[in-house]
Amino acid sequence: MGGYLGWGNESKSERKYSQFELRQRWEVTEAATQFHRIFNVGLLGFVGEVETVFSPPASVGFLFKFGPGMREPFARLIDERMFPPRTLDAALRSSAPAPGKVIPDNPGLNNRDAWWRSAAAGAAIGASFREGGTQTSVHIAFNKDECDVHVDRNGFVLPVGGGNTQWDLNGLLRHMTIDLAGDKAPWALLSVGYVNSRNRPIFQATLSPWLAVDLPSRETGDRTAVKVGIAITGSFGGR
Repeated sequence: MGGYLGWGNESKSERKYSQFELRQRWEVTEAATQFHRIFNVGLLGFVGEVETVFSPPASVGFLFKFGPGMREPFARLIDERMFPPRTLDAALRSSAPAPGKVIPDNPGLNNRDAWWRSAAAGAAIGASFREGGTQTSVHIAFNKDECDVHVDRNGFVLPVGGGNTQWDLNGLLRHMTIDLAGDKAPWALLSVGYVNSRNRPIFQATLSPWLAVDLPSRETGDRTAVKVGIAITGSFGGR
């Protein structure tokens, strides 16, 4: 229980903290809770060693090494389509896997959204997936050894059916000026919060630059309006 004030790089590394201390961090609890909300499976069962805990003003979450033998079941949970049938007979007998619960940033070169979804992956450590919608969005990226699970404050990918997506312009701008800035330029943001005795944030708030673009429409008189200011994002109210 207690408050925090985050400015600059507040992440916690295994070089300075024990595995017990890292696993007890509220940021790990929050990422695991949001992961369970989507998959109904515990996240920590896949974790071998926590390497870094991401603290506000960065998007909260953590980077970890997979436990022995846990990488493949994790990948299957995220997206069964990553494991095509190995033989022709298996392919003929199998049905097409259903779309996953999270959206891949790289859907393949033949997908009409490939260029911008690949760009959205940014500096992800490997295969990158994110929760659809424009609100809080779980972002998962992993390679053969490591996995990064964190909770972006702003989503921007909207599924539209048929495996296709569209992006929300202002959601993308919020993601860039809040989530990516918190990760890459944390000195530009200020974050405050309070964590309860159950290791859950009662409230968390981040003060950041704000940029929005209203595209031409009847409501804007067919003009493009660009707005700048200060944004406060986060979650408020005990849980």
